[in-house]
Amino acid sequence: MFHRALRCMLLALVGAWGVLAAGGVQAADFQFGFTAEATSPLSQYTINCNRAGADSRCFIGGRVYTDPTPFLQEVIMVDGIRYFHSIVGDPNSGFAQEVYINASSCCYPNTFPRSASGGNGTGNPTRMAMRNMISDDEITQWFIKDDLEFKPLITQSIANTEVLMDFAVDMANINYSTIDVTGTVSNKLQLLEGFRDAGDYDSTVIPSFFSDKSTVIQYVNAGRYTYTPGSGEGGSGGTYTYWDGVYDEYLADHNLFRRDDQNVGNQVLP
Repeated sequence: MFHRALRCMLLALVGAWGVLAAGGVQAADFQFGFTAEATSPLSQYTINCNRAGADSRCFIGGRVYTDPTPFLQEVIMVDGIRYFHSIVGDPNSGFAQEVYINASSCCYPNTFPRSASGGNGTGNPTRMAMRNMISDDEITQWFIKDDLEFKPLITQSIANTEVLMDFAVDMANINYSTIDVTGTVSNKLQLLEGFRDAGDYDSTVIPSFFSDKSTVIQYVNAGRYTYTPGSGEGGSGGTYTYWDGVYDEYLADHNLFRRDDQNVGNQVLP
């Protein structure tokens, strides 16, 4: 369940960030209630399928929508600006994603709304807002970007018979033009079986086994990046710039994160 949920999360985020949409940065009043919002005359563009209490309109481009996943797609007005609004899944099912995409200068056919897409990660993040959640018996994870201008809040918690983990990175007060402000990160892990005391970790206290093995001073760089709009629709196809370059996990020395006495014979070569 844990790995499947993570895969769903990654696929959902890739799809959302790959959207290209148009319009300017606004402090929009998004509802984020996982409910339909369209009203006449825009309701003619609504697709509403497999959702409790919904007026079923399961047609996409003249074809019947046969996937059993709950799905909503509509065009709405928020503070006088046109948005594509979509909901995939249901919070009660363990997966749900709600997205608003600024469509103030984009076109759509007379059967259903759509936006252009040009590959993974090419969209302008200041043209969309979203919430994504996954959960099962062990994990609950949220990706929350509920403002067009600002970066996301990401939280994850895991609880089972073996571990308790709480992680959060809060970048919600940092805009996409700011590279010198760090987000707030918290990371706590408690092992419930075998290494209860020796294995517990709290990012607010640098453990001695980590600092003794590493010559690198621990620092946080979450949120220290910018997005420069590109020449595509709505500023899409732009450039992400990172304060300290791109991190390549395949070049990392994972021995730094291991206790040697707990991994005898299982050390990973750098």
